[in-house]
Amino acid sequence: MFLARRLLIAVLLLLQPCCAQGDDRDVPAGPVIAYEDAFPRQDPFPQPLLVVFAPGDTEHAYVVCQPGQVFRVPRDPRRSDRELFCDLSDRIYPADQERNWEEGLLGFQFDPDYADNHHVFCYWSEQVEPREEPMARGKRRSNRQSVIARYTVVEQDGRSVVDNASELRVLEQFQPFGNHNAGTILFGPDRMLYVAFGDGGAANDPYGNAESLAMLLGKVLRIDVRGATAEHPYRIPADNPFAGREGARGEIWCYGLRNVWRMSFDRKTGELWAGDVGQNRIEEVDVLVKGGFYGWNSFEGDEEFGRRNSKLPTPAGHIPPVATYSHRAGLSITGGHVYRGERIPELVGWFVYSDFITKRAWACRVRADGGAADVVRLRPAPLPPSSYAEEPDGELLMTCFSGGQGKVYRLVPGED
Repeated sequence: MFLARRLLIAVLLLLQPCCAQGDDRDVPAGPVIAYEDAFPRQDPFPQPLLVVFAPGDTEHAYVVCQPGQVFRVPRDPRRSDRELFCDLSDRIYPADQERNWEEGLLGFQFDPDYADNHHVFCYWSEQVEPREEPMARGKRRSNRQSVIARYTVVEQDGRSVVDNASELRVLEQFQPFGNHNAGTILFGPDRMLYVAFGDGGAANDPYGNAESLAMLLGKVLRIDVRGATAEHPYRIPADNPFAGREGARGEIWCYGLRNVWRMSFDRKTGELWAGDVGQNRIEEVDVLVKGGFYGWNSFEGDEEFGRRNSKLPTPAGHIPPVATYSHRAGLSITGGHVYRGERIPELVGWFVYSDFITKRAWACRVRADGGAADVVRLRPAPLPPSSYAEEPDGELLMTCFSGGQGKVYRLVPGED
């Protein structure tokens, strides 16, 4: 997605009557919610993309910002102080707000054993010497790659900080273009690291990467980073769906995805939910399962995609999305979380998501009878929503920004 183009389209669609699939007028209203400032005394954050929490630290939240910083922020709303916990800005290919605005520090997670090993993992964009690499079809020359690296937290001047010199590169992925980086990294209930890569960028997946099991682009990966070393930065779990298959990358967990933004595990069921950004017509919500094929680029959402140029057959077993909305309602989905908090009981068990361009928000849930998912409309976000986060008690946070500066909000009960 390119910001200028999508903002222009957003203005046009908001001036038109809404009548397409997934539009607000077609969707019933859900629980009445509001958005409260989670850190009201804090200054704005530079392009916040994520909030994470360190195991064993109940006093702080860690706000991850696209230019490369992670700030440790007191959860006490009365405090305005913050500390710079991580700064990778000197090595990150920064987002260009006019063109390739999807690069930067895109993912950050604490190791499940952080209390013992003090490890954190980052996903970030890097500029490298131009090189040519094979795609699923043809080759592409580029000076970009995505990096997943492990760092160690050390004590420095009486506080804990990420030691940049401790970098251990887990995975480098060549990026043919500057968009569709995806960027979510998270640890699953099985303690494996799950990684979302976009299809490589441009438009229409021109190289057919997402459907190819020989490529990591357009996939969610599952790797084991326990005991990682420079010689063996990760292992492929033996129970991965394509481990050992000739011509396939064993790291792949599921495939046929365009640009997952974002994904999260339901803390109760262990299901992996995701928002996958659409191309021309449809944004989608998926539940990602082992070995699943999610259709891109033979399908966009639940429709056949007319601009697919591959002559190869579409992989079998396409899994349709749980929910969709059309580009009459929004242009860039921000995937969220299944709500498991207590403050909004009517929302428990619903996956909450929104649109970065129009700020509209929804919730959906899978029906027990196997019918079409229930979808309800929520109150729009106060600013363009860049991500969601789950607090230790199950309540939901939303990061938002506009013009490079942003805030963190908490979803709370609202009033009619």
